[in-house]
Amino acid sequence: MNHNTDLAHISVMPNEVVEQLGFAPAGVFVDGTTGCRAGHAKAILSRLPQASQVICMDRDPEAIKSCQSVLAEFTGRYTAVNRGYEELASVIAELGITDVSGVNLDLGVSSDQLSSERGFSFRLGQPLDMRFNPEGGDLSAAEVIANIDQKELAKQLWELAEVPAAERLAKRMKEASRQGLMETTDDLVAVCNEVLGPRIRKISSATLPFQALRIMVNRELERLDSFLESAPGLLAKGGRIAILSFHSVEDRMVKFAFRRLAETGDFKMPFRKAMKPSREEILSNRRSRSAKLRVLERCN
Repeated sequence: MNHNTDLAHISVMPNEVVEQLGFAPAGVFVDGTTGCRAGHAKAILSRLPQASQVICMDRDPEAIKSCQSVLAEFTGRYTAVNRGYEELASVIAELGITDVSGVNLDLGVSSDQLSSERGFSFRLGQPLDMRFNPEGGDLSAAEVIANIDQKELAKQLWELAEVPAAERLAKRMKEASRQGLMETTDDLVAVCNEVLGPRIRKISSATLPFQALRIMVNRELERLDSFLESAPGLLAKGGRIAILSFHSVEDRMVKFAFRRLAETGDFKMPFRKAMKPSREEILSNRRSRSAKLRVLERCN
């Protein structure tokens, strides 16, 4: 998690993403995680002449509003949709599209979201919310903590972020929640510091619990699983899916799903090992350091 929330968001590995999608045939492309700065969508529209239309999807309504001004020069070539990427099949059906040539997902959290007032970062005094779409029906992080079973909370903290002393932290989080002391980012940071100390593994002790909660609140693994089930079948022949992940659990899900599909003979992976950012990119954009890019192509 990037704590310097004043930095402008920079899209990760845009050149590699565009290069990999550039092998796809002409047609409709999808940026399933467009974001406020629409970095990947803009790169696709600018540099891929075969992208006759780009569907810009995002669960965050603020991102959809913002991206439309960023992409103003491409008016007529893109459609902005306030829906999550797991709904891609429904979205293209509603738009009257039968298949897509390329899909890009960036599974990271943007600097714009970190600097929002929704509790994604450690900025003091924010509500403990963490929802990408506050109107989407999900529980806030504070509500998740209040409602989840203590053992399940401990299990999720460990499985999603390998939080040390997950059982002790879960117990203390539940106690604080019952006392009305788990409503703001300050509350969560205080509990993490109390149980784990100020730092673990050279990072703030709240970093990993924040990450695990964000994934839980937004049901990120369930949504990714749904996408991996449905999206490959939506590709045109020669179409490609490019997914950037920043978290080991998500990367494993993508890797195994792509490998299973490649074994059927209807799909292939242009490269087996994940592509990583260049040293130059890591030096200029620290957010990119944990990125892994995997690509799937439909053959038949």
